[in-house]
Formats: sequence, C-alpha cells, structure tokens
Amino acid sequence: MAEPIKAIKILNNSLVLSSDADNNEIIVMGKGIGFNSKTGDILDPAKIEKTFILKDGTSPREFARLIEHVGEEYVHIVNKIIDDANRQLHGRLSEQVFFTLIDHISFAIERYRKGISIQNRLLYEVKRFYPQEFAIASRALNDINQQMTLELPEEEAGNIAFHLVNAQTDVQNMENTLQSVKMLKDIFNIIQYNFHIVIDKESINYSRFLTHMQFFIQRLLENSLIHSNDDFIFDQVTKEYPDAYKCSRLIKDYIHNLLNIDISNDEMLYLIIHIVRITPEQ
Repeated sequence: MAEPIKAIKILNNSLVLSSDADNNEIIVMGKGIGFNSKTGDILDPAKIEKTFILKDGTSPREFARLIEHVGEEYVHIVNKIIDDANRQLHGRLSEQVFFTLIDHISFAIERYRKGISIQNRLLYEVKRFYPQEFAIASRALNDINQQMTLELPEEEAGNIAFHLVNAQTDVQNMENTLQSVKMLKDIFNIIQYNFHIVIDKESINYSRFLTHMQFFIQRLLENSLIHSNDDFIFDQVTKEYPDAYKCSRLIKDYIHNLLNIDISNDEMLYLIIHIVRITPEQ
C-alpha cells in the first residue's frame, strides 16, 4: 500500500506542495490532482504521475513560490520539454529544471506580450557548443509558438538550452553556465587567432576537444582541478609541441586574469594534446 501523501498547498490543478509519510516536503504532479483538493487532504495516489524530491537542500516551498501563480498550460509545456530532453540526454537532468523552466518560459511570454525584448548575446555560442540541447530547445520553442499563437524569437531557444545545460551539472548555477559558454568562445578564439586558422567544427577532434573543454571549465568553476607531481611527460610534450604549448600558456594567462586561478601542469598537458589534435601542428 502506498504511503499517504498529504496536501500542504494547492499550486494549480496539476501541482500540489505536499508532505510524505516522514513529513518531508515534496511537490507532486498529476492531471487534476489539485482539482477539488484542499490543504490537509490525503491525495489520491493513482493521480500522482511525478514526485519531485529536491536533494540539494533547496526547500520545495522556494520552487512552489516560483510557479504558484503560473497557468497550468506551462506545466504541460515544460513537462513535454523535459521528457524530450531526458530521452535525448539519457535522463541526466536535475529535478530543479522543471521549476526554473516554468518560471523562465512564463516570464518570457509575459515580456513578449508587453513588447519587451532581451537579446541573447551568446546565442551563436549555444548553437555551436551545445547543439543537442539547442535542438531540443528549438523544438520546444516551435511547440510553444504554435500552441500559444506566439512568435517568440530564436533567442528563447538559446535561453531554454541554457537551462538544459545547467540542469546537467552537479552544481546548478546559471551564472556558471553563462560563464562557461563565454569561456569556451574566448578559448576557441585564442586558438584560432594564435594559429591563424578556422577550426573545422565538423571534425571528430573538434568534438573531442569541445568535450574536454566543457569538463575542464566545469572543474575550474567547481575548484576541482587535476593535480600531480609528475612533470616528466609534461616536459616532453612541451618540447615536442612548442606552438601548442605557447597557445596553452595564453589560455592559462586568460584563465588567471579571469578567475585568478593557476591551472596545473596536468591540466596544461591535456590542453596541449587537444590543441595539437585540432591544429596544423600535429
């Protein structure tokens, strides 16, 4: 027999702030679960489709406040986006993205209807560095525009993609996500300028380098860089690939100036190897 779930606050017909048998606050979702329900009622378990248990110390009440006055149509829109994203991204999204996306999309539509336009200056970079998330977001934007008879611009697909990217990291922080994209852009520009090349975005080595840089920047922002005391291989590689080493020094200086972090020789080694793969030096 299912443990009883008690309603604390009805958010809309589909979402209810609740408590479980251990008095932990949760948010449950289900078609019509909030209809004709009131505080203190035991919810029908057959109507519960999803249960959101926030595990990072964030109170469900904080997210409840985000969506308390949002129309039920946004619940269905965002649920579809997340189902699509979880299929494509193999279920890596955090639960928080459900609430942050509802809040973002409802506010974006409110701005649009008031004629307020906010440019996404990193749209090109999102397309370039996170094509899978951007494709999911573009489908979502098309659905939103069709269902709600709107003409939200492509920038909104970029914004939705940001939320999907952010929801895949261990530490959900939109500021870090925005900074990551800017850093990717700057580092690729340093490499292209230093070698006087245009990097082939279709090559497998580019994809490998991009993946490495995404994890490298995540380690930077989470202060979890790789360190060891073995400099033998590093010394060998710097001698064999001096141009890539020079470029890696420029990237190291850029990171120091931006974040006041000195990256280790271990991180430099991986950086040099990947630079070699995507430049004419190999």
